[in-house]
Amino acid sequence: MSQGKPRKPSGVTIDSIDAPNPVQTEANWVTVAKAFNPLGFVAEAYARTLAYRLETKRLDAEMQRVKAQAGVIHDALDKTYKLKMEELSQRRLEIDRFYDTVQGELKLLHIERMQVLKMAERASQMALSNNTSSEHKIIYKDMATELISQLSAFGGKANESLDVLVKSLPPISMPDRLLSYGD
Repeated sequence: MSQGKPRKPSGVTIDSIDAPNPVQTEANWVTVAKAFNPLGFVAEAYARTLAYRLETKRLDAEMQRVKAQAGVIHDALDKTYKLKMEELSQRRLEIDRFYDTVQGELKLLHIERMQVLKMAERASQMALSNNTSSEHKIIYKDMATELISQLSAFGGKANESLDVLVKSLPPISMPDRLLSYGD
């Protein structure tokens, strides 16, 4: 062996060794102290177990609060839904009644007009009939003329009656194109 530099074994390096960190040293002493004090580990384990149980209880209480809040919100939505559905049902019933009234009125007016037209037609037929005396022909002709002239006055009164009925209807919104005539 030569006496010069000390030889390092091949592949082995020695790094510098730093002074121990004071915090690390303190933590090591706490660990060492706990090792000699078995109650320290038991106390810490008990404390952690208690902390977990408390957190579990807190989470259970939070879940109950959220469920209760959801129940209140659900009840409020359900009641609002039922109230709105009842309101819509009543509104529909009201409109159906008005619709039935208008339809009935229109039907009666149509029947009355048709009856007047039938009477005027019958009077005209009797006025033109060969079996009718000339005296009666004049009466039937005057009757047909009077009935036909009254038909427009009768229509005017019917229109006034319908106008009053339509104005008494509850307002509803109608699409713009519903009432447009052949654009």
